[in-house]
Amino acid sequence: MLKPAFSALMIAALAACSAPGPKLDVHDGWARETGQSDTAAAYVTIDNKGGADELKGVRATIGDAMIHESSMDAGVMRMRPVASGEGLVVPSNGSLRLAPNGTHVMIMGLKKALKAGDRFDMTLLFDKAGPRKVTITVTPAAG
Repeated sequence: MLKPAFSALMIAALAACSAPGPKLDVHDGWARETGQSDTAAAYVTIDNKGGADELKGVRATIGDAMIHESSMDAGVMRMRPVASGEGLVVPSNGSLRLAPNGTHVMIMGLKKALKAGDRFDMTLLFDKAGPRKVTITVTPAAG
């Protein structure tokens, strides 16, 4: 009779000791207007007040989206897609910022040109937290 109660108590204690799950806030989504280009870059900030997570992918309602990284190599700016399944760490109690000249979302094959003031939805796919939708606001190209 005592064994089941003890087992339940031990399971509850172990669960309380495990790392907390991620608590993500995805915000400040923006992109620049595109003119006649059929490609855009989108940026967003991800704050996490819980356990670490990983950004594994992205979807957009306006075209084909993927995560890209920009870096400077011998004075030349280079861009490469983040390999499928590679992911980007969203640190525990930290932030991941997708920003110009760094990691960002590339959207190719736009269904229409983006103009300042437009909005579109993008869904970020996290390993633990699952999909999170964010609205992207289009800003002027010079902004």
